[in-house]
Parts: sequence; C-alpha cells; structure tokens
Amino acid sequence: MRILAINPWIVDFAAYDFWLKPYGFLVLLTYLKQKNIEIDYIDCLDKKIKKDKLGRGKYYWQIIPKPEILKDVPRKFKRYGMSIEEFKLKIKDKKPDLILITSSMTYWYLGIKEVEKILKENFNSPPKILGGVYPMLVPEHAKKTFPSFYIFSSSLEKFFSFLNIPFDNYQFYTTLPAYENFYNNLDYVVLRTSWGCPFNCSFCAIKKLFPSFLRLPQEKIINFILKYHQKGIKNFVLYDDAFLYPQEEAKELLKEIKRLNLDIKIHTPNALHLRFLDQELAYLLKECGFFNPHFGLETLNPTLQKKWGDKVNKEELIRSIKYLKKAGFKEGEFSVYLLLGFPQQDLEELKKDIEFLHHQGVKVSLAEYSPTPGTKLFEEYKEELKEPLLHNNSIFYFFNKKIGKLFEIKNFTRQLNKKFS
Repeated sequence: MRILAINPWIVDFAAYDFWLKPYGFLVLLTYLKQKNIEIDYIDCLDKKIKKDKLGRGKYYWQIIPKPEILKDVPRKFKRYGMSIEEFKLKIKDKKPDLILITSSMTYWYLGIKEVEKILKENFNSPPKILGGVYPMLVPEHAKKTFPSFYIFSSSLEKFFSFLNIPFDNYQFYTTLPAYENFYNNLDYVVLRTSWGCPFNCSFCAIKKLFPSFLRLPQEKIINFILKYHQKGIKNFVLYDDAFLYPQEEAKELLKEIKRLNLDIKIHTPNALHLRFLDQELAYLLKECGFFNPHFGLETLNPTLQKKWGDKVNKEELIRSIKYLKKAGFKEGEFSVYLLLGFPQQDLEELKKDIEFLHHQGVKVSLAEYSPTPGTKLFEEYKEELKEPLLHNNSIFYFFNKKIGKLFEIKNFTRQLNKKFS
C-alpha cells in the first residue's frame, strides 16, 4: 500500500512556527512505515521565510479572501505555508492507494478545504481519510463539511481495522517520529516523553483527545535524543502535557539526560506543572539545558484556580520561583502562562497578576484563550460557537467590542518583559 499523507495549510490572521510539527501524525506515519507501508509526505507548512537560532520562524504566506463570518475583523486573512503551485507540483505524478489528511485547530479547517479542492482536481479513486484534532472535537461539523472524506473521530483501532493493518496500542504510543523519513531539513525536533495529563482543566481538551496517561520508556527517549543530537540538532521541544509527573520518573529521565552532557536546549511550549517542581527538579532543569522553561498558571485568582482544575496556587508559585532562582535561573529566564481573553475576564485583575509576576522576576507569557469544544468552559457558549471559525484566539470572541483593551494588556506585558533583556 502507498499512502499520500498531508499536513494542511494554516489559514488565519496570524501564524508563526513556534516549533509546530504535526506530532501525532508523524507518530502515525512512522508506525505505518514500520508496518512496511510506503509513505509520500507533504507538509504544507514546510516553508519559512525567516528563522531564529532556536529553530522558530516566520512562515511564507499569501493573502486570501476573508470568510464572510470574519469580514468585520480588521486584519488580513492569510494562507501560511507553501504556495498552491508548490503543492500541486509535489502531488504531481503521485499514485496513492489512500490519502491521509491530518488537522489541528478546529478553526483552521479552511486549510483542509484548500487541500480538498486540489485533490479533487488530481485524484478520482483513492479513498481520502481525515483525522486529527478537528474531527475529534467537532465530528459533526467535519462530516458535514467534508462529505467526500472518511472521517475518523474516535479510536485508532477502528482506523487500523479500516486499513486492515495490525495495531498494538502500547507499541503505537511508545513510537517516536523518524523525522528523517519526512523532512529534508530540520531546525528542531519535537518529542513526547508522555501522553495525557493527570489534571482536567476546564479550558483544556486533553482528556477528550487522550483520556489516559502513559509515559514512554526512558531508553527510547534517551536514544531519540542521542540520535538527533548526532545529526546536529540542538533544539529539542517537549510536547508533554505533564512532563514533571510523576516526579520520580521525571527526575530519573533528567538525570540520564544530564549524564549525556550534551550541548542542547530543551523547550517547553506546553508548560510544566508548578505543583510538581521541587528543588532537585529545578537544578535538573537548569543542568539539562531547559531554555526559558514555561510553567502553567493561567490566573492568580484563587476562585478561578479551584474552578478550572486546582492545579496550582499562589503559595506553590512563590515557592517554585525560589527553587528556580536557587537553581541558577536568573530573572526573566523562566516564564509563566496567564490566560487572556476568556469569558467575563477582569482585565484589571489580570494586569495586577502581570505586575505581581514581574516583580517576582518572572517573564509573563499571555496565552490567548481559544474556546475549545469538549471543555467545561466551552459548554455555556456552545450554541453561539457552532461555527469553528469563531474558536479562533486571534479574534477574541468574548471581547470583540473591547479588543483594544486586550492589546493594551499585551503591550503592557511586552514592555515589562523587555526589562529583563
């Protein structure tokens, strides 16, 4: 069997390669190759016009018409990634038995529509399968929008049964991507040392996407890091949702990474849990090359902390900051996420939270709230948010008449963070 696998374009008002790789899709494709399936892979996002020393960068983009529902948003709508012409050249002469398309953000489904249109022009017979986050979170919308696709929104067992390929759940989730099979050039690699999360925050859909928790074998992770370090990779990006859990297993892994004594940087865009941080872990993060480690906080409001998942409180935050400083992280060398733009947010309270963190020596990262189907915080608004394009964090749906205030907060935070430079 020969499969054409596609990671679609991003269509949005803004996009930047903050170490974006379709990780789950690459795990799937690596697993399929291990089953002797031939793969032709196209990543529509594999075109940057600028990159920094950490491997991040600006995507190539083209302005496209705004969808009607977003016509009043005063920003240009863009397709990010390679041009349509480049994509057509890449699929030319391909003769797949099956076409797989992945997805991520629910509000990026128009990128899939672009892919669908071109596929219809070039391929008649091969079945087309759409999977990933979008159909898992809004399956009915996906089925209605893409009637010519097979939509997989549930278990992998059904998917592999459809392909008539043996499936082993543990083997699959302990597979790490073989990037060299899919990319000619790599600025960084993404990995997971675990799947799932022990918490169930009311704004996060991880429990819907992966309800259990699984840590990968330590030996596999170490071998993966060594393999790509030998290929010249300096930037390793953890996609874990709970890297520091359980503490002892995280410590064992970090001690092994420390013993390797590699000149690498480890990045944590998905955030680490402050509750699990102790002094030993803080030292290990520093010694293993964690670069500007990010930690999840979301708010300092104790009522909201309890309501959203009870994963951290102010006392644990202050204690953790002391651990990090004692371990050698200077002020501004570690970051904390605060949530921006959720329903009925008190922006004055947010500003005070930002000021408090700044005075503690913490760099603040504002995580722009995206209404996410399948979460508790989404339920109250699900009727008015049936159109996934309204889930876009760039439009600040709940603050559309006060969006200027949000940008004032963003600028205020940016200016405070600059003081650490």
